[in-house]
Amino acid sequence: MTVHVTTNGDIRRVVRRGLRIPVLVARDNLLEGPCASDPEDHREQRCDYWNLRGRECARFCSSFDDVIGALKSRHRIVLWTSGLWTDRLMLWALCAWRLRYRPEHPDLDMVVLGDAPEDGFSRGFIRVKPADARRGLDDARALSRTRVQHMARSWRKVSGRSPVLSTEAARADRARDDLVELGTHQAAFFPRMDKSTLTLSRIDELLFSCLGSDWLTPVDVLTHRSSAGAELLKHWMIRISDCFFAMRLRQWAEHRGAEAALESAPYRTDRRPMLEARYRLTAVGDKIKRHGLAEIAQGPPLPVWGGTAYDPAAPWVVVEGPSGPRLRRLGEHTSAQA
Repeated sequence: MTVHVTTNGDIRRVVRRGLRIPVLVARDNLLEGPCASDPEDHREQRCDYWNLRGRECARFCSSFDDVIGALKSRHRIVLWTSGLWTDRLMLWALCAWRLRYRPEHPDLDMVVLGDAPEDGFSRGFIRVKPADARRGLDDARALSRTRVQHMARSWRKVSGRSPVLSTEAARADRARDDLVELGTHQAAFFPRMDKSTLTLSRIDELLFSCLGSDWLTPVDVLTHRSSAGAELLKHWMIRISDCFFAMRLRQWAEHRGAEAALESAPYRTDRRPMLEARYRLTAVGDKIKRHGLAEIAQGPPLPVWGGTAYDPAAPWVVVEGPSGPRLRRLGEHTSAQA
């Protein structure tokens, strides 16, 4: 028996239509939020991150458990995926979990459909037709155990507690290039060291740049007529969900009580989450915007894959080195990043 699993909803639709077969789907945008090496921990963390409750949680867990059940089975698995990073990350996870249950004989085939953008980070739709699915099945490639192990190692790196760019790969190969590309994306969520000044993460800096004394909703922030607003909308919105920005603004407003960097006021509570509240900088937030962070704990913690940004217990910061951004512990000598 063969079980078909996909990482993409668009691909699932065309495979079901083109081949008339059932297809399980493991669909989740792993370019934001936490992830874990263990599948049960991963499912729990993703439900918490997306704040899934009731039927939404049950539907997500049911779909996830069906995929894990297939990976535990002795059946041949055909993985349908694309070149988008959202799909590639999930593919790595599926390979790691399959290897956990079938270490000697993973028995995986892979089909890649659709044309991905050059950088692979778009969350856009994959343009495929049923005929593509029929041709894809004929071209399915069996994944060697070595290839599955390779992708499983990449997943363990991404889901590890240390940020991806906290260590330097020993050799320059495709795996390292992929991890550097992903690590650079991850680094944008972590606070930065600019010489001796601790500053906001790149994404938080963009949010703060759009905010001031006027009340703004998350929609207003994302459509702000400034270079920061344009970068949020044109660069980051194709990678991560708009809900992330609403969540992040709320986190800043709720963090540290009277010393919060943002204050909030209800707006359209029937239009959650992008219009449920408005935000503006407090005096503390304005000072952070102008002069940087007094300490890493001023920022609300944010789970990013296996690590956490703005975590006083694990204070990772971004530093610029000769070969690009690196992450190190706050207080470690910069030369360690050379």
